[in-house]
Amino acid sequence: MHDQATVLRKMASRQNVKPAGLRIISVTSGKGGVGKTNFTVNLALSLVDFGYRVIILDGDLGLANIDIACGITPHFTLEHLLSGEKTIEEILITGPKGLGILPGGSGVQDLANIERANLENVIRNLGRLEGMADILMIDTGAGLGHTVMNFLKASDDVILLTTPEPTAVTDAYGILKALRSDDKEVLVNVVINRVHREADAKATFERLEKAVNKFLHGSVNLLGWVYEDPLVGKAIMNQEPLGVTYPDSSAYRCIQWIAGSVSGLYLQPPRKAGGIRGFLTRLLRPF
Repeated sequence: MHDQATVLRKMASRQNVKPAGLRIISVTSGKGGVGKTNFTVNLALSLVDFGYRVIILDGDLGLANIDIACGITPHFTLEHLLSGEKTIEEILITGPKGLGILPGGSGVQDLANIERANLENVIRNLGRLEGMADILMIDTGAGLGHTVMNFLKASDDVILLTTPEPTAVTDAYGILKALRSDDKEVLVNVVINRVHREADAKATFERLEKAVNKFLHGSVNLLGWVYEDPLVGKAIMNQEPLGVTYPDSSAYRCIQWIAGSVSGLYLQPPRKAGGIRGFLTRLLRPF
């Protein structure tokens, strides 16, 4: 694994690079229980450390828990914005290190089915995120739900989290298969979580990559891996992110390394960021 010095060199290499528009990155997993929400929060915090302004949209409709991971309590959610009761500024919460959090609630599903009468208000409110952040990260629900797949296809970049467990890898492949179902190329960046050795991470990725190459005639990119670390569980119990409670832990150092690679998306992006308007256009296309 790259060491801390490598991360710092990557930080230095992008200090003067400014993102061209708000970039939307969805983090997903084929199954629950692989550590997706904690990874999302800590990746966001690492990117904040790198100098980016980051906002997380809690997009897990059934188990919205970004706020729990950060030890904060939301009073309003995306549902209040879609109904016109609140503005984007009123529902946005400031978390650790200035990280922005947009609680989703049932409004996440409603976002993919916006009534045209409310569309102008939603675009106007969400459009203000362009001036508030460089990156909008979406912590999607696990699995192949309709709302999850629409978020993934509408995002600029997708990060797929899995573990070496066979069921997790199988379900991750299911996500990739669903993304290829409409013959639209979506570049997916894979992170292997909870590994004991570098060799385990690489072997897991190779199994997934071979299946994608053989059966889907596509490709995936290994973004990095995160070591199994007992401090992750302690941070969860404390309801504080790992990057705040144990910033020197092995797991968080791995995530910092991955954040360095995510920063590289601005240096050589696979596709230009579409911003909020582009995201909503792609999200609403099926309707």
